[in-house]
Amino acid sequence: MRSILLFITLFLIHNTANACSFAPGYDEFVISPLYKNKNHLLALPKASLESIKRGYDDGNRGSCSDAGIIKIKFENENPVRATGYKLKIVSGTFETNVIPDYEVMPSRYYPSGNSMSFIWLDGSHNNQESIDFVLQIIAVSPEGGESEPYNLKIYHAGGKSN
Repeated sequence: MRSILLFITLFLIHNTANACSFAPGYDEFVISPLYKNKNHLLALPKASLESIKRGYDDGNRGSCSDAGIIKIKFENENPVRATGYKLKIVSGTFETNVIPDYEVMPSRYYPSGNSMSFIWLDGSHNNQESIDFVLQIIAVSPEGGESEPYNLKIYHAGGKSN
């Protein structure tokens, strides 16, 4: 009986310590010299804002309710597993270190989605500030070629999130 109680106690302690985690929303895209002399033509990347989830306080300090998530969906104009993207905020401001400053590609954890998620600590208050910025997206080929830039407006009015 003691061993069962010990197991349950350890299980509960361990689970509360790791209550909040997310699968990666994107993978790093590595330009490879193995692709030299191949001609991967890139189309203008087309993306849309699929969703914005804002953080809120659900009363549980161990939950992920205070996380904000921006999800961007790409059209299939470029090969999904052979195209990376350079992302840069060109107007407006947003949380630092949310948008990566290196080439990325859709996550291998969601291969059919052709989308990327960007997660940040949005705060555990229920009245959020607005989000308003323009994200420049440049497609990158395996050998390092780049497409023309595409600008995507990211906007959320803020206000009550729950």
